[in-house]
Amino acid sequence: MDIKSIKDLAQKYTAEELNHFADEFETTGIAPVKTQEDPGSQMSDYLMGAELRVLLDQGMNINEATREFSKRVRGVLT
Repeated sequence: MDIKSIKDLAQKYTAEELNHFADEFETTGIAPVKTQEDPGSQMSDYLMGAELRVLLDQGMNINEATREFSKRVRGVLT
């Protein structure tokens, strides 16, 4: 997980666009917007970026959204 790439994606694209990128990458194997070499990490960046974008669309600023998203990820991992 590269939080800088995820933040960049979330700020530049809509959640719908990021989900479309994930679908396209899954179908074709070609990354519409490349963030990483590893395919699993690339897909994760798209999906995490979409989730972060949803928080931005709810009115959070990028730092609040990143903290909230990171808290959710830590909750799953523990």
